[in-house]
Amino acid sequence: MTKTKNKPDDKHDTLIQAVATRYLELKELLARIPEAAKQAGSTNGGNKSGSKGSAKADQKLRVSMNHGRPQYYITRSEPGTSSTRKAPVNGKFVPKAEIKKAIAIAQRDYNSATAEVISKQIAALDRLLAEYRPNTLDETFTQLHPGRRALVTPVREPDADFVASWQHTPYTSKPFEINAPEYFTSTGVRVRSKSEVIIADALSRAGIPFHYEYPTSIKSWGTLYPDFTCLDIRTRKEIIWEHFGLMGDPDYTENTVQKIAHYATSGYTLGKNLIATFESATTPLSVKQVQQYIKTFFTE
Repeated sequence: MTKTKNKPDDKHDTLIQAVATRYLELKELLARIPEAAKQAGSTNGGNKSGSKGSAKADQKLRVSMNHGRPQYYITRSEPGTSSTRKAPVNGKFVPKAEIKKAIAIAQRDYNSATAEVISKQIAALDRLLAEYRPNTLDETFTQLHPGRRALVTPVREPDADFVASWQHTPYTSKPFEINAPEYFTSTGVRVRSKSEVIIADALSRAGIPFHYEYPTSIKSWGTLYPDFTCLDIRTRKEIIWEHFGLMGDPDYTENTVQKIAHYATSGYTLGKNLIATFESATTPLSVKQVQQYIKTFFTE
């Protein structure tokens, strides 16, 4: 991949991530094509042997239909001319017993055309990655003289300002019961279980802003207080993370199923903008599992 002028933080840009993923996919596809096919006009490096099942560089395949069935003819053009030699004008008919010859030519031509298309797409992505710098949009505002910046309203609030504003949004969370166990995260946020401490601390380490038990209106249910309402800084969209820690209790499990269903009616879909983790008395939540969810939803 071409070296780009992008800054380290740019790797979190969703477009760059999508382009990088597609770039690798195209490279893998190109690697599947025989090397000789990537050279214009030949898959055999100019093979002249004519061995069974191989295609000569100057051989072309003509296909015609006869009573609904394809018939194949091989033509051979002299370099620099449009004439054929030692073959009928329409080409030499390929009998069923020699169908491998037609297959070789057809595959050669397909491989060559496909390699050319993939190579052009890779080059286009290289150019995009070299020129596209998402941070410059914020920099047109943040790099202004402070005095000038005070006079300007940006067309897009810089990420740092947006995150700070989101984090300082005032809200009232669900109150704790008297004598409820006290669990605190590494940043001093009180939560309701050890598992929630694991999730909160993992989010903090990953730099993912979150609100704990932020009131959310859910259709046919009323106001819910999701364990964590997280901010995906790349998209500036919220993702709810609910942890269900008593799955061994039948009544709790039934309530969990209903809760997830009601989330769906309000636009929160598992795997999209709703994360759900589960545990029971015999299967506790693991740090590794939490880290994998963070990687999948917020960094990939």
